[in-house]
Amino acid sequence: SNWRHSRPHVVKAWWLAQISAMAVRPSATMRCCSLLAAVSLADGLRGLPIPAALRSAAPVASTSRSLRTVQNIRRTPHACRASPVISMKWDVQLAPWQLEYGLQDPSIPLPTGALESGAPAPFEITDEQRARLIEDGVVHIPGLLNDEWLEYLRSATDWQVQNPHFWSVAGVVSGLYDYIQRSIWSSNSAFANFMYYSPLASALAGLSNAEELRLATDLLMVNPNKGFKWHQDNQNGPIDAFGDNKALRWWVTMDDTPPDHGAPVYLKGSHRNTCVSPDAVFVDLEQDGLLQYPELLEFRPKAGDLIVWHARSIHKIDGPSSADWGSSKRRVLGGTVALNAATYESMGRALFSDMGSHGLVDGDPLVHPLFPKIYPKPEPSEMAERAAGRCTRTREGMTRLASRMFESAGEMVSWTRVLKAKEKSRA
Repeated sequence: SNWRHSRPHVVKAWWLAQISAMAVRPSATMRCCSLLAAVSLADGLRGLPIPAALRSAAPVASTSRSLRTVQNIRRTPHACRASPVISMKWDVQLAPWQLEYGLQDPSIPLPTGALESGAPAPFEITDEQRARLIEDGVVHIPGLLNDEWLEYLRSATDWQVQNPHFWSVAGVVSGLYDYIQRSIWSSNSAFANFMYYSPLASALAGLSNAEELRLATDLLMVNPNKGFKWHQDNQNGPIDAFGDNKALRWWVTMDDTPPDHGAPVYLKGSHRNTCVSPDAVFVDLEQDGLLQYPELLEFRPKAGDLIVWHARSIHKIDGPSSADWGSSKRRVLGGTVALNAATYESMGRALFSDMGSHGLVDGDPLVHPLFPKIYPKPEPSEMAERAAGRCTRTREGMTRLASRMFESAGEMVSWTRVLKAKEKSRA
């Protein structure tokens, strides 16, 4: 009985201890922390101050906010004697014994004929769409996914939310999204197959006239509760995404845009700006000299649509004013592809999509299973490496990330600035 009532507090303490351990000793994995130590922390957790190491290592998410999120516990009447369940609005189970830690396979059937060619499904891009991307820095491509592919991606996403992976914990606990996971292609076979066989790669290659595409990073995002204010994208993997014709950002939505929020908005032509530092994430339009781009491009994509843009394009998405999507959903798969003969360019940055072991150094060709070829067709040897579980985060990769946090201080400060602004607006 005591365990049933104390379990939520134990889990909170468990995750706090794990994250603190990561901040102090990057080589330690989160699962190494003793559960007994977490139990001893539980009673005093509610008023625990933020550890200094945690503040410096992970400024993106406020610990107090994280704890409030984890405290979102559904309780049944006391008479039922049921255990409280840790959950988000989508019932994302965060308890460590309910998470998946390795490869996942939802066994969702691919659309008819997807495997026959061994290559991405075709998709035609018009000259007008190519011109819009060059001129505006962003283009909306309606109807990328047919009904079969749309249902496939929705099923994969819903299954993932119901079977959360260990690597989603930090993002989910932050409360910024109901569910968020990077490099999901590497852990979930359904998303890997989407990258290999859906029309996405054909559309991206058509927009850039590329002969080869490699996936630099991907990100599954479900319900951005706070939205994201004006920003540029610099977590694009170990590539020069800001260079000319080097990379493309992409975003496929599985749901129609709600009538009063959730519409992506871009500053037309802002991909040509030279005032925003490459280290910056969030920007101030006036202070950062962006008022020279007065025209706003607002898109209201429908389910199955694609948006493609340059990484330097300044854009935002406003979430619901209540920070709760309610009965509506915003399920999106996004990421960055490297074009043609791309090279590995970490530039000493802390990159959340570069946490594996590959042996590449700056200037090397970006040829490795961790950055898989998806166009003109996937490489069987790279597919086999992923299927064998060798395209995942490693101790070496996590140590590399931690060692580069100081070099990426500019980006971290940018995150801190916007989060402080949000706190002031709520006060």
